[in-house]
Amino acid sequence: MSTNNFLFNFNVREKNNEYANYASPTKRSISGIIDCFIVLFLRACFLQLLSNFFVENFLNDFINEFENKFGTRTPKGTTEHVEFIINHSIFFYSIIIIFITILIGGIYHAYLNSSAWSATIGKRIAGIIVVNSNGEKISFSTGIYHYFLTLTPIFYLFSIFAYATINNHEIYEIFTTNHFLAILGLFLLIASHGNAFSKKRINFFDYLMTIEFHLGRTENKTPWTKN
Repeated sequence: MSTNNFLFNFNVREKNNEYANYASPTKRSISGIIDCFIVLFLRACFLQLLSNFFVENFLNDFINEFENKFGTRTPKGTTEHVEFIINHSIFFYSIIIIFITILIGGIYHAYLNSSAWSATIGKRIAGIIVVNSNGEKISFSTGIYHYFLTLTPIFYLFSIFAYATINNHEIYEIFTTNHFLAILGLFLLIASHGNAFSKKRINFFDYLMTIEFHLGRTENKTPWTKN
């Protein structure tokens, strides 16, 4: 599949006219909302368990150490406070926890999309299956890479807010003072909504991973069923 085909194949008329076999943006959005709530629930369970057995005591120790050093229990944006937090083990553990929390979503999507269902729970309900450009089941690694690619716009938004906070800018000022971020934002906007120009209704991230979303359901009752 060439880039030219990706951008302009909305004008192509194939003999079999398979346009109706591709999942519409509406169906993908509905399945995405369902999956979002499921992933949020899984992440909440993980964080609650972590809080009960680890975080609460560790956080209390950090606050006590912070209070003993600075005489306050509330960290502020001063250089001394920031350096203390960065050099404290809580910073490293926080990064690990954030990464695992994000990875929960990746594992959920990658495992189910590469399973016997070829679909997450949301896609299963919406009647969508995930396949590669050959109509075959995708691999777990493809599912992981695709998931993190689709998170790129979210990471971009976080970077925008961080840049605005550090440089004391309003959001609109960023795009006039930093042309790189402005161009990158425009590219990600087009990449995320490329399905509006694609006959196969895929965006640029789907295209990079050669993933397609077809209408249908597999006959397997469970995602772990062996074919």
